Amino acid sequence: MNALHIVVAGAGGNTGSHLLPHLARMSEVARLTVVDPDVYEAENVRVQNIDAPDVGQAKVLAQAARLRRIRPELEVTARRERIEDVPRGLLRCHLFVSCLDSRMARQHLNEIAWRLDTPWIDCGVLGSQSLVRVSAYTPSGDSPCLECSWSAGRNGDYSLLEQEYLCGAVHGMGSPTLSSAALGALAASLVAIEVAKFARGDLAEWSASRQLIFDAGHRVAQVTAERRNPWCRFDHRAWSLEPWVAPPATTTVKETLRALGSMQVAGHHFVSEMVCPGCGRRDKAPRLNRPLARCAACNRRMASSGFGALERLEPRCAGEFMRLTLAQVGLRAGDILTSGARHRLLVEAQ
Repeated sequence: MNALHIVVAGAGGNTGSHLLPHLARMSEVARLTVVDPDVYEAENVRVQNIDAPDVGQAKVLAQAARLRRIRPELEVTARRERIEDVPRGLLRCHLFVSCLDSRMARQHLNEIAWRLDTPWIDCGVLGSQSLVRVSAYTPSGDSPCLECSWSAGRNGDYSLLEQEYLCGAVHGMGSPTLSSAALGALAASLVAIEVAKFARGDLAEWSASRQLIFDAGHRVAQVTAERRNPWCRFDHRAWSLEPWVAPPATTTVKETLRALGSMQVAGHHFVSEMVCPGCGRRDKAPRLNRPLARCAACNRRMASSGFGALERLEPRCAGEFMRLTLAQVGLRAGDILTSGARHRLLVEAQ
């Protein structure tokens, strides 16, 4: 497959920083979208593929600059935010690659990949045991997803999900992998090999619905086949997207609800109040709980107060805020608005 567009989530970390140069050197790859919300710190130099001058820079910007030095004609898009906060319409691609260290973020990416009907590769490392894991998924009716192998119960996989609160605080987020640079580079190489198979169209050898675990300490590899779990909590549905021309800066909530009846943005809630943690300013207006709002007084990023969360915005809930624009309530071009069984892709113009 030529002119491949790949989205890499967790692009600046232990594995992602080693993977990106491999992808940039593949002639089949024409575009890379790199997603990571973090900034490089001094201790990252020891275990990630960066240089000392990168410390203090946003990870995606440092990596984007490196990719352009490697291959100037490569189209690189840097998104300094969590994968779940990027408008899903902007994530449409040929392949997702997850280098994430959060179970919750990987669950989000699993859903995004299925909704957009896009194959994805997930990888992880466990430095304390010198283990590397690579899994691949291809959305279809009978294919397994990430959650198909998850267990319930007190000590199950779902109980280990990080807890995210409406105020933006996350409990248990970003636990360190204790991985060396060598182990991260090994994981990146194994992922790059799978990407190359996908790019060549060599799907018979591609590891879809299989998981590779490599024990680098004992030089043992184990490959297991995964199957669709009929009791999987995730519904495995792909979405059919309908473009809907509605510039967020000028389209009002009233116009949107009149046209759609209601609106929901998967993965997010509408909240009724935002609070500035710096000066205490309160903004009482419905907004998505996406961390984009900034305080008009001190320009600090605002957070939800944790009260009045709505999964769906309807006319009876919007009340006095019907005249606000979609941009004012936190929507962006590329967001997907769900109303009933229909999914509209918010676009600026035809």
